[in-house]
Amino acid sequence: MKSRFAFTSSVLFILTSLLVVSSALFGQATYRTFNQEDLSGRKSKAGKTLGSSVCFVFRNDSTGTAVTSLHVRLNSSITAILDSGGFTTFTFNHRRKEFVAVGRTVAAGDSASLCFNVDKKGPGSKATTWWWDTNGVRVGSAEKDLAGSSTPIQIQPNGGYVREYIYKRVIKRPNGLVVGDPTDTPGVGWIRYKTDDRKYFPHTDSSRCFDFIVDGRGNMHPFVGELKNPHVKKHNNHLLGEVHALKLAVVANDSGVTQPDTGTALGDLIYNDPVNLGDPANGMTIRNFLHFVDSALTYCGHFTAADYFKFDTSVSRINRAFDGPYVAVSFKPLVLAGTNPLPPFLHPNPAATPLLARRMNISSLDEEPSAIELYQNYPNPFNPTTTIEFTLSHASIVTLKIYNLLGQEVATVFDGTAMDQGEKSVEFDANRLASGVYFYRIIARNLDGGSQISQEAVKRMVVIK
Repeated sequence: MKSRFAFTSSVLFILTSLLVVSSALFGQATYRTFNQEDLSGRKSKAGKTLGSSVCFVFRNDSTGTAVTSLHVRLNSSITAILDSGGFTTFTFNHRRKEFVAVGRTVAAGDSASLCFNVDKKGPGSKATTWWWDTNGVRVGSAEKDLAGSSTPIQIQPNGGYVREYIYKRVIKRPNGLVVGDPTDTPGVGWIRYKTDDRKYFPHTDSSRCFDFIVDGRGNMHPFVGELKNPHVKKHNNHLLGEVHALKLAVVANDSGVTQPDTGTALGDLIYNDPVNLGDPANGMTIRNFLHFVDSALTYCGHFTAADYFKFDTSVSRINRAFDGPYVAVSFKPLVLAGTNPLPPFLHPNPAATPLLARRMNISSLDEEPSAIELYQNYPNPFNPTTTIEFTLSHASIVTLKIYNLLGQEVATVFDGTAMDQGEKSVEFDANRLASGVYFYRIIARNLDGGSQISQEAVKRMVVIK
């Protein structure tokens, strides 16, 4: 059996020779994904200020006198104690703007740090009056206007807020976000999400291909052609929900909505689990694996029920790896903090275009970022010949091969051929191939300036006989 299309010698070289260096450079990066349940929620009022967190440092400046209680009057009401400063008991009055703290002895020259949530939304929280005492006797004179260091308390985003933000601010119409493989092939289907809707999630039914849809009366119909903005009831498919959620996470990271903001993009991470050699995602980037699953969802006849279960397991595993609380680093623009570093089955990809460079074009789920421009073959579908065109930005050593849906190599167009930069065209003859869906993949090793950098691009083609 030939090697899987995405697990070529070039990827193996990356994993074995560069992974150690890459981990040192990028290993501390944290990523962010989403889960279906969160994405089905109503949006929060993210960014709305509810109050402030404020901290004070109260110093005992008396001469040789230890103190046992602290009296404080604030210019705002306390809603929660974050740090008691070691005091065990607090007595509040005057709408919680005043308190007496006891249960700790503070020696002369020492200090106590206390932090609170207060209802004051802006800066300027302060202790307008405060003093120490011991056994009910005031020590020293009352102090005034002690400023605290404050941080605003804001409502954090939730899954519903993020879902709406991505669809309204990031995903471009009319293209929208596509799940499945748009094609002229008769009898198959795909989905295009163009607007925000919480009813896209969560999917709970068995994982399978795009086999049928359900109308408003509960009748089933074949899933044929493009289905726009379907609610879960239209086609309830857990694999669809997981793929949709992961694509939103990839788009979010590509466009800067989620961390990290440097290094390898989420979509360009390499999936490789040495513990599970049969994992269908092994050797692929997340982006390429999503391409593969897109085809599996559309072309039902080429896969088994067990295949769809495995695809779901792998996609869900990625989604769970970086799920967690939503914490905004910034609200304008929205930037969400990463949750977890890379798990053992995901690896940095030094050959991919870095995040900062790819954000010039916001996001691409349709093809790998590359100096290679690989165009859609024409005609497509075809029988038996088609034309493949591509553009090289540098003189390169080029390999162009054809793979089936199982990732097996079935034909070679070029293998290590030296080519000058510029537009190229080649005719491919599929006489020896059966009807079906195939991938054509180009790898170009750039030799310009003495460097040897491999880049790649992948697209799909359909043979009909």
